[in-house]
Amino acid sequence: MQIIWLAFITGLTTGGLTCLAVQGGLLASAVDQKNRISTKYLVGTFLLTKLFAYTLLGFGLGSLGSVLTLSPTTQGWMQIAAGLYMLATAARLLDLHPIFRYTALQPPKWAFYAARKITKNESLFTPGILGFMTVFIPCGVTQAMMVLAITSGDPLTGAGIMFAFTLGTSPIFYALGAGAVQLIQRKSFAYAAALLVAILGVGSVNSGQALRGSVHTLQNYWLAATTDTLTTYAQGTRAKINSEGKQEVTINVSDRGYSTQVDTLKAGIPVKLTLVTNNVQGCTRAFTIPSLNMSRVLPQTGKEMLEFTPTQAGRLSYTCSMGMFTGSFQVI
Repeated sequence: MQIIWLAFITGLTTGGLTCLAVQGGLLASAVDQKNRISTKYLVGTFLLTKLFAYTLLGFGLGSLGSVLTLSPTTQGWMQIAAGLYMLATAARLLDLHPIFRYTALQPPKWAFYAARKITKNESLFTPGILGFMTVFIPCGVTQAMMVLAITSGDPLTGAGIMFAFTLGTSPIFYALGAGAVQLIQRKSFAYAAALLVAILGVGSVNSGQALRGSVHTLQNYWLAATTDTLTTYAQGTRAKINSEGKQEVTINVSDRGYSTQVDTLKAGIPVKLTLVTNNVQGCTRAFTIPSLNMSRVLPQTGKEMLEFTPTQAGRLSYTCSMGMFTGSFQVI
């Protein structure tokens, strides 16, 4: 749910601004018709069909991600790539260097030609057709959202990401249709867009690092800066060994993350991990231990058992499928 909300905020701020350069002209041309149809109805038709098209696209991308059955490491690299692309997009918005202009992917020429032909047709359906066709002419931030939809690996989540993002872009597109073209000429909007794209890019890279099981994440940096980790690990709560000779660990799973009383494991001794959920609906249900290439979709309410044997000393990280919620054990 958090990733969908973030997609909406991105569309409301960054996405609307960056997509105006590519798609705004189509809407302006369609609305500028000499007929009796009210501008608000024309704009509304454009936005509704655009929303439908991108939601359908998100469903397809999420379905593709589920079929690919990406490993946590592969998914992590994809999110890192998406994050780096968003950072390059932010640099392009700020015009930091001419090289960043090459990060703007160009849509197929036939899409431009078809759109121009349709704008000449003074019809009630013109804005609706153009709204649907914008799916073939995505802006840079939209393309990043499409990557996130794929990495979600779930059709409904993918559809939710694209729906929320497109819904967020709607107010600015409506303002354009109402005649507020001056918005895109203000540098302050470009600066705001670049900042938000950069924040989203950093978040995507950080999530990718978590999915790879890397120690180089913002969460770990913050923990190292605010905690005496050596003392914490020395005084850590070790897992108890049951009658079967296995280390017993319980992790309570909620929509807000993972919690456990155990933070230290012994290398070479099997672990019996119990994951407990209670009406969990978020991405934390998709539990992953990247370094062991182990993933499990947990029940909404219930218990799930995992068994593994840690073999190497160091940090053993676990995360949700989106890399948003993480935790770790120290293996000694």
